[in-house]
Amino acid sequence: MAKQYSDKKTVKALIDLCVEAGIREAVISPGSRNAPLIFSFSACKDIQSVTIVDERSAAFFALGMAQQLHRPVALICTSGTAVLNYAPAIAEAYYQQIPLVVITADRPPEWIDQADGQTIRQENIYANYIKYSCSLPLELNTGEDTWNLNRMVREALFTCVNFGDGPVHINVPLQEPLYGKQIFKTKKGKVTQRICPKVQITEEQVQSLATRVFDFESIMILMGTHQPDPELSRLLNLLVEKYNVVVLTETTSNLTNPSFIGCIDRVLESIAYDNMSIFVPDVLITTDGQVTSKKIKSLLRENPPKEHWHVSISPSHPDTYRSLTASVDMEFAPFLEAILPYLNAKRKRYLESWLTQDKFASQRHDYFLSRLEWSDLKFFSVLKNFIPEGMMVQLANSTPVRYVQLFDGYSENLTFFANRGTSGIDGCTSTAAGASYASRQPTLFISGDLSFFYDSNALWNNYLRPDFKIIMINNGGGGIFRHVCGPMSNEEMEDYFEVKQDISCELLVKCYGLEYYCCENESDLLRYLPVFFAKNEKPSVLEVKTPRLDNARLLKEYFNHLK
Repeated sequence: MAKQYSDKKTVKALIDLCVEAGIREAVISPGSRNAPLIFSFSACKDIQSVTIVDERSAAFFALGMAQQLHRPVALICTSGTAVLNYAPAIAEAYYQQIPLVVITADRPPEWIDQADGQTIRQENIYANYIKYSCSLPLELNTGEDTWNLNRMVREALFTCVNFGDGPVHINVPLQEPLYGKQIFKTKKGKVTQRICPKVQITEEQVQSLATRVFDFESIMILMGTHQPDPELSRLLNLLVEKYNVVVLTETTSNLTNPSFIGCIDRVLESIAYDNMSIFVPDVLITTDGQVTSKKIKSLLRENPPKEHWHVSISPSHPDTYRSLTASVDMEFAPFLEAILPYLNAKRKRYLESWLTQDKFASQRHDYFLSRLEWSDLKFFSVLKNFIPEGMMVQLANSTPVRYVQLFDGYSENLTFFANRGTSGIDGCTSTAAGASYASRQPTLFISGDLSFFYDSNALWNNYLRPDFKIIMINNGGGGIFRHVCGPMSNEEMEDYFEVKQDISCELLVKCYGLEYYCCENESDLLRYLPVFFAKNEKPSVLEVKTPRLDNARLLKEYFNHLK
């Protein structure tokens, strides 16, 4: 028997357009005003729907799904403050360029600001962090109403995945009664085909750019967060091996090559101040993806390259290093392919300088770690050798994503992700859970204690996979603030910045029915890690306790030792 949809024609029209556009997943939070949306999305055989109560967690869960699926995920909630709870994830999706279709139920327009329950101003509520926003008609009374709805929804769904992916918002005012249902006859509307040709660079444009850099000795490509991309990897490998271009990557760039500089901070800390100018490029080439390293940002801002090209299909071309000389509106890999024939191979000294310094820093790194006592840094040095092949690694802000950048030699079969769009701690666990669920891939999430406790509602859902694993590094609070000069020198450090926690991780984890392990030293870690990774009967958490006051001291000693 056919399932019944909501009897709201606006909702049925919205569902049909979502299916037409290829929406196949939806994350729904319970509510009353969004009951018509719940009925219809759950009845649609073409869309798989999951339910997560906490809207903030639900939104990050959907973000993690879209991150792995590489297609839009619908996000559906009731009216009022539920809508505001989506905001952190929407901002993250906007700056990460991840496609979300945010669908919010609303009161009828005449009841806004009339002291009615769960009623706030929802139109354009995400104005600063959304690619497109619209509010649908309350009823479809005329042909013009239907035309208008179709026009706006199609525009939203097109914008979501063109000119740089990102979130869009469809606000749906709904009039009571809300719980009526009916069976609709299958009806296909007229599909509006929209052609979006790929942007190509002309030969004249390539020659113009190449002329500007042909005689320069040093070219640097700086990569931030990036999805795994075999074609981009091939081109960058060619640039390093044949044209001696320096390629700087981060763990979250998902690019590996022995000739890439993969531990930027480690290398930069090892360079004597008087020699720093040797490592400044004449030409800098960047693309989308946030860069974690503050040290490389400082180097390039204080020593601007002569040319900086930013290549992106996104409308925004940020001048991150205050030296932008050219914006190229096209995808990065095709741009590199186009410019390759125009490069020369005389930049060997620049690449050799970086590789020699990288080798020196690596040797100093290894020596320091061989004598290192138990700490956050020691934990990451041990963990690197235990992560199983083929695992997805999700990294929380703020310290885990930074510690991981200090190590190279990870397996090429690992992939790394982090919420570096806005770099907040507020939804890292939920994002990792959503990514695990969507990818069906064994997933490791590494978090600090504040980030883990902040987003503990991520464990409050029915979609955690048994091979979803969390390592929570409990160093007694916000350890990142002991690495930042400002807070450390103030009396408010412990009470207002670090904020030591006395919450029991074990009780919290067991409350949600997860497996729990704990280690307090290196020998514990060596004993528990094989068991932790081997058991996959249910999701599990390993709490790693490290010395709160020693971590910052040892990290400072580490960086001093690199010099």
